[in-house]
Amino acid sequence: MNDRQNIKVLIVEDHPLYRMGLRMALSYADSCFTIVSEADNVKSAKNFICQNASSINLVLLDYYLPDGTGLDVIRLVKQYCPEAKILVVSADSHNDDRLLLLQAGVNGFVTKDIASIELPLILESVMQGHDYFDKAILDLHETRKKDDTFEETFSKRELEIVRLCAKGLSAKEIANQLHISSRTVEKHKDRIFSRFCFKSTGEMVGYAIQQGLL
Repeated sequence: MNDRQNIKVLIVEDHPLYRMGLRMALSYADSCFTIVSEADNVKSAKNFICQNASSINLVLLDYYLPDGTGLDVIRLVKQYCPEAKILVVSADSHNDDRLLLLQAGVNGFVTKDIASIELPLILESVMQGHDYFDKAILDLHETRKKDDTFEETFSKRELEIVRLCAKGLSAKEIANQLHISSRTVEKHKDRIFSRFCFKSTGEMVGYAIQQGLL
């Protein structure tokens, strides 16, 4: 990504002081972040998204809002501007809906104690296609119930990719077989790795075998 690419940002945050902090953090970045709008609740976010979907590249989203949650906004973004990236910024690192956020397809989750100098770097990485999740959410798999199943956590497409990985196929070979791009295959794998803290394809496949999927 060109360092000076214009990244159009929608900020959804109900605290004025924190919105100001986000604006200041983005102003320090090498990339060119343009804040196209700010919303302090789900309703105002919906109004802007529905009318200006093409002008949004990135949504910086607080989880707790006066009239709903970040999940309400995520659904709108996925419906009206599915190519936009979504980073959730939450004050609660132990949010009980973290798994739902992962399943909803957010591109990142950080807590509000993140250093202002770090945020633009994370956003630049997210815009380059690299999801970013705070350690608190990466540790989620450690506390999942033992009877949770692989199928309940992963989509049909992700399961197809895991099974093809088990056969030793490369990302390009999997892409050809599923008629998708290699980049899409890698993105699915990255999300699986993030969700379960897998460090390798072998570890992912081993887990699938333990679950009786292979």
